Amino acid sequence: MVNLNLLVNQFFTENEYDKLASKMVVVRNDGINVYSNIDNSFETSSIGALVSGVWQAASSLSSMTRDQAEQDEFRLSFDTSLNGLHILPLRILGEIYFICAIFSEEENPAKLKRYIRLLRDNLEVYLSELSYDDNKNREGYLFTNISDSEMDNLFSFGGV
Repeated sequence: MVNLNLLVNQFFTENEYDKLASKMVVVRNDGINVYSNIDNSFETSSIGALVSGVWQAASSLSSMTRDQAEQDEFRLSFDTSLNGLHILPLRILGEIYFICAIFSEEENPAKLKRYIRLLRDNLEVYLSELSYDDNKNREGYLFTNISDSEMDNLFSFGGV
């Protein structure tokens, strides 16, 4: 199976999406990071956990006031005219992920948010070719017709 982290990283760097905001993170629903343009791994992990938690909390609050509409339509922003964050959900292999952009001193946050929506749409198309089928790329087994004595020798250790 193709490494999702490598594909997303390649997508961001080749298209220079990593430069859209000072901090960009793609997070799984459980808070594990798939991509980040942040050098500090502790900060990246913290952002991943917080993004997942804030989305789940906002989604729970939102469900109290509406019918269960498709969450792909929602977005979460917390910002002023210059600084803030913007979170969008995206679907990869049928699972929900999040793109989070944290920006500061942004002259046009509306334009940045539009670019992040385009990023999300392009990333979904780019990754739509992926498949869950681990056996699809398998051409054969590494070992065939192994005897019992060969298996015993495989796990036998000499000495001591």
